[in-house]
Amino acid sequence: MNKKAEEQDTTATETLNIHGASLSRRSFLGVSGSLLVSLALKPNLGFANSAVTNSLDAAAPNSWVEIHADNTVVIRTGKCDFGQSSIYTAYRQIVAEELGIPVDAITTVISGDTDRTPDGGGTFGLLRTNVLNLRKVAAYTREAVLKLAAQRFGVSPDSISIKDGILSAGSKRASYGEIVAKQALTLEIPVEGELTSFRGLTVAGNPPLKDPADYTVIGTPVKNPIVRPKVSGELTWVGDVKLPGMLHARVIHPATLGSTLVKAGNVDKSRFPNAQVVAINNLVAVVSPDEWEAVQAANAVAAVTQWSDWAGLPGSAQLQEHLRSQVDWNEVPGTAGRFNSGDAAVQASRTHAASYFVPYHKHAPIGPTVSLAEVTNGTITVHTHSQNPQFLRMAIAKMLGESEAAVVIRTYPGPGHFGRSNGGNAGSEDEAVLLARKLNKPVRVQWMRHDDMQWSTQSSAMLSDIRIDLNDSGKILRYEATHFGPPMQDDRPIGALLANLPTISSPSPNNPSPVHRAEMYVADSWVYAGIANVAETGHGTYQLGERESPLKVGLRDHSMRTPIQFQQNFPRESAITEAAALAGTDALEFRLQHATDPRFQALLTRLQKESQWQTRPSPAKEDESATVLRGRGVSIMFRDNGYWACAATIAVTPATGVVKVEQITLVADPGIVVNPLQLKRQAEAGCLMGVSQALHEEVAFDQSRVTSSDWYSYPILTMAEVPKLNVVIAPFQGAKIYGQGSESANALVPSAIAGAFFDATGKPARRLPLRPDYIKTLLL
Repeated sequence: MNKKAEEQDTTATETLNIHGASLSRRSFLGVSGSLLVSLALKPNLGFANSAVTNSLDAAAPNSWVEIHADNTVVIRTGKCDFGQSSIYTAYRQIVAEELGIPVDAITTVISGDTDRTPDGGGTFGLLRTNVLNLRKVAAYTREAVLKLAAQRFGVSPDSISIKDGILSAGSKRASYGEIVAKQALTLEIPVEGELTSFRGLTVAGNPPLKDPADYTVIGTPVKNPIVRPKVSGELTWVGDVKLPGMLHARVIHPATLGSTLVKAGNVDKSRFPNAQVVAINNLVAVVSPDEWEAVQAANAVAAVTQWSDWAGLPGSAQLQEHLRSQVDWNEVPGTAGRFNSGDAAVQASRTHAASYFVPYHKHAPIGPTVSLAEVTNGTITVHTHSQNPQFLRMAIAKMLGESEAAVVIRTYPGPGHFGRSNGGNAGSEDEAVLLARKLNKPVRVQWMRHDDMQWSTQSSAMLSDIRIDLNDSGKILRYEATHFGPPMQDDRPIGALLANLPTISSPSPNNPSPVHRAEMYVADSWVYAGIANVAETGHGTYQLGERESPLKVGLRDHSMRTPIQFQQNFPRESAITEAAALAGTDALEFRLQHATDPRFQALLTRLQKESQWQTRPSPAKEDESATVLRGRGVSIMFRDNGYWACAATIAVTPATGVVKVEQITLVADPGIVVNPLQLKRQAEAGCLMGVSQALHEEVAFDQSRVTSSDWYSYPILTMAEVPKLNVVIAPFQGAKIYGQGSESANALVPSAIAGAFFDATGKPARRLPLRPDYIKTLLL
């Protein structure tokens, strides 16, 4: 563009109000053009410790949506992909639906990178809440283009229809691309919140959203375009990222969760001439330009590095008893359940009372965490696989005492870990940053399997006491549950703790994050509306060993797939199954009697049909001399606007204690289904995760350290154990909101399997996992 055209461009400016958003337009010479949908900046949307930013530039490519003159569209989101495919399928469908364009017109999805995306926030609740940002942005954008088209056509915006990206009014027609051609358009969207907070920014205002009754794109199967490049190796995974002059590092973590460094070992230069030891307080690492040398040298140095002794854990074998008798549950105020109702004094004819236990589970990805950090001209750049890059950015800045504007997080595909990094860090990011800053070179940190198992977070354990009172007719008069467990959501970076550098607070009663409070222990949405008297109480405590550890580490807890509802569903649904047996009623029919919501009634009726459920009381009358016993169980859940029901059929071999899951049937009503193809895949994967947790998974630890260090000491489901899956998506046709599809399935399965075990054997399994040694003790 020449100088004269630039001057002409500058003077031809117009501003339009679009439902509270601001559209500015400038004409210019040429045939190209675009509409950039950006943030409307407000003073409170900057960073916590700096007035300068490097990502909230409305003219930069961090716009929410770009519409180009060639009819192609780019969308940007701070959310990341962890295999769910939501940002590549459902997000594109929702934006396409609101804009009235084909899904294929959205050619590019830019996600995660803090300097290239607008909203921040963790990758969770993708359809429940987080997609509303892009949905509103798309609605604002559609309304802006309608106003431009109305001016072009000389008609009212209300008289214009949109189909397949074509705006028409009578005989007048124009595509999105034609509307924006020859113009530089910027639509500034009002937002609220703080970019680097846990939940990021929220799009404000109420632009008109498309009525679900008019949907044509949402509800259709859309293939995940990211699968092929992932499988073929075309995509750059986080482990593939390389930088000039990069050093490889292996961290030598302390001997226990409370050990401090006495003396770091030395590198044998005759064997490892290019390796060196780096120590930052209790953070010890070996670095080398050659990765294999770094691995070998780290093993050698670890063998001679001296640490102090520490013992402050109860040991996993004693965990249930420790939670029962050794924790002061009055130290943290208990919390009453939000669905509590009715009277505590009921006259019961029969009572079921029992305790149930869920152990710690690992967020273990198949591939250990990898991060690469570089410090260039005062900017710290971290290449990683994170679910909350902006929150990680805050944590890195806080650790270093730097401006958040000096930190950039770039994200890549990597092995999924089901919630472990929804607070930003997965484990190695801050260690890479500290080493890169110390050495003034790019440093790539890859954890070994034992590092990942022993130093990453784990999903919280829980002990629950359940009491169910029945009346003379076998109906539930009162349900009472008391839950005891450590907290969750420890988002403190481990490297910062080892280096004794600043972090956010650990989970405690004073930590303001809602997922740290005891309310989480009674957060499970109540599904049995037919029970008049309900009393749940949650008791939290501090992380085990944290206050005793000189490192302030202990057993760090974190939310994992279907957090807390996993811990609550297992005891509740297992107890409901046992109460049904006490009443002499079929387990599924018993739920139909008490889950009176019509959507649950429809779901359970459909489950009966799909699973070929045999209506009868439990336990089954099997021949006690049979070498294999079979049974079936059921469980239900309401989560994230979705209704879920599951049936499991299993075979038990008493002689060996082996439980084999033969079939899982899952019926889901998640409200509006955006992409049935991907939803079914997500639910199937969730079922398999639940089978793995039910049969195998438990974090083992002694008085000092996590002893689950590999796939042998922390076994997971094998291919040979995969059961037959029957996943049925049965959405309520009048639904007005999207339900979450990536979660719930895994939390349903264990209680259904436990119910099936009770049906097969007559023995209640009241703790997980159902490993052979435990099963054999039950069958003695």
